[in-house]
Amino acid sequence: MEKTALIEINATGLTMRTEKLMGGAFHKIIDNVSNTIRFDEDVFENNAISDAKINECIKVLVNYQQLCEFKNVLKIHAYASSFFYKVSNSKKLFEEIYKKLGINFNILTEEDEVKMIYSTMIGTIDVTKGTLLYVNYNNSYVINFAKRSILNYYVIPFGSNNLANKFSSSEGKNAGAVINDMAKTIAKELKSLNINIETNEDLNFVGSGPLFLTLSKFVRKIVHYPLDMDNNFNITSEYLEKAVNLLSEQNFDKNRRLANISNERLANIMAGVAIIKAFAQEKNVESFTISSRGITDAIMSAKIVKENSCEGTSNDPLEVSLLNNKYYYPIDETNAKNVANLTYELFRQMSIIHKLTRKQVKALKIAAFMYDCGKRVAYENHTKFSKDIILNSNLMNATHKDIVVAAFACQFQNLDNFNLADWVRFKAIVNEEDLVNARKIGTLISLASALDAGKQNKIQEINCDLLGDIVVIKAMTNSDASYEISEANKFAPVFKKVFNKSYQIM
Repeated sequence: MEKTALIEINATGLTMRTEKLMGGAFHKIIDNVSNTIRFDEDVFENNAISDAKINECIKVLVNYQQLCEFKNVLKIHAYASSFFYKVSNSKKLFEEIYKKLGINFNILTEEDEVKMIYSTMIGTIDVTKGTLLYVNYNNSYVINFAKRSILNYYVIPFGSNNLANKFSSSEGKNAGAVINDMAKTIAKELKSLNINIETNEDLNFVGSGPLFLTLSKFVRKIVHYPLDMDNNFNITSEYLEKAVNLLSEQNFDKNRRLANISNERLANIMAGVAIIKAFAQEKNVESFTISSRGITDAIMSAKIVKENSCEGTSNDPLEVSLLNNKYYYPIDETNAKNVANLTYELFRQMSIIHKLTRKQVKALKIAAFMYDCGKRVAYENHTKFSKDIILNSNLMNATHKDIVVAAFACQFQNLDNFNLADWVRFKAIVNEEDLVNARKIGTLISLASALDAGKQNKIQEINCDLLGDIVVIKAMTNSDASYEISEANKFAPVFKKVFNKSYQIM
C-alpha cells in the first residue's frame, strides 16, 4: 500500500499530512504535522514575505522531506493557498524552495478553492440545495449550489486574520464592541457584493472552513453537547448568540488563545465569528450545518481518486466512509456486507411488524456493517465497544441522530447490556422513539448476524411472510445451513419480546 504526503502552505504556516492509500477512494491518515509561520504578518506590513521567513519555511520543508524519507513516502504533493497570488515576492519563495529541495508547489486560484470546497462538502452532508459560507484566514467564500453543481459564488475579501489585523488598534478594548464593529464592516462588504440568495423552505445553509470548526468546538463546549463531532453539527442562531456573548466578555487580544479549543489567536477567532454573525444577520440564517472537511481533504481525495481509481467504488459517501473504517478496525468485510444485506432484507420484508421507516435506514446501515467491530477491542462486552467505536467514527453523510441510534442499536444486540444513563447523555440529540427504534434495529441485526454465523454466506436470500403471529422466514441456501439456522433460532425469545411475534425459519 502506497504512502503519500500532502504539503500545504497557507497564510499562517505549513502542514504535512501523510496517508496510506488503499486503492479506490480508500485511505488512512497516519500522520499530520504543522508549523506556524505568520506569512500574513509580513504581507500586512509590506505585501512581501521577509527573507527570514523564507529561510524558516525552507528549514521546515527540509524536516518534512526527511520525515517522508524515513516513512518511505513515495509521492509528495505540494500546494499553496490562493493567498500567495496577493504576495509580491511569492515567486521568489517558491523558486527558492524548488532550487533547494526540488519541491514544486501548485498555487491554487480562488476558483480552484471554491470548486474544492464544494466538492468535499457534498461528500460530507446530505444536502442538495443551499448556500455555503466558507470562512478562511484571509478571505471567505459564499457558494450557491443546487442539484450537485455550483450556481455562482462570491468572494468576501476578509477572513479571520486580515479582519483582525484591520482592527489591530482595538487591542485591549472590550471585545463585544469590536466584534460589532467588525460585523458592520462585513455587512457593508456583503451589501456591496450584492449577494443573491434564493430563499425557500428547501434552502440549507452550510458552514465550512477552519473558523467554523473552531466555532463548532467552542459552541459544543458551551452547551455541553454530548457528541464530539463537527460534521453535521448544527450551529443555531441561539448557539451563535451564546458564543458571541461569551467572547464579548473578553478583551480583544491578538496574543491569547482559547485553551482546549484552538491554537488560533483570540482576536482572529473573534474576527471569524464576526464574519459569521454578519452573514447570519444579513441573510436571516437560522442555523448552519457544519461540513467538517475542507480544501486539504479535497486535494487529497482528488489525488486519490485520480491516481488510485478503480471500478466498483461506491458513489455513496456514507458507504465509502463505512468501508474505509476497515482500515482502522480490521472488519471482516465479506461478513459485514452479508449481515448488512440480510438486515436490510429483514427490515424491508418485516415493515408491517417493526414499523420502522426510511428515516432509520442510515442508522440501520451503519449499525449492521459495524455490528461486531468492538471485537477488535475485546470479545467480552464487544457490543458496548462497538457502540463506542461508532460514536467516535468519522462517518460522512450521516446525521448525529443516525450515528447515536446506530451506536445503541449495536449495543442492543444484547438487551441486558443497556444502561439508561448512557442513553440520557444524548437527550439533546435523540428521544424516546429513537430508543425504541434502536432496540428494534439491534434485534434485526442479531437475527441477521446469526443467519451468517458461520461467516460463509450460506444464506444468500430470504423471504418473509406473516401468518398470524408467526413470521415465516424462508432461507435460500447454497449449502447446508443447519448451524446458521440453529444459531438464529436462539434469538426467538428476544424477537418475541421486542416485536411480540414468533418466527419460524424454513
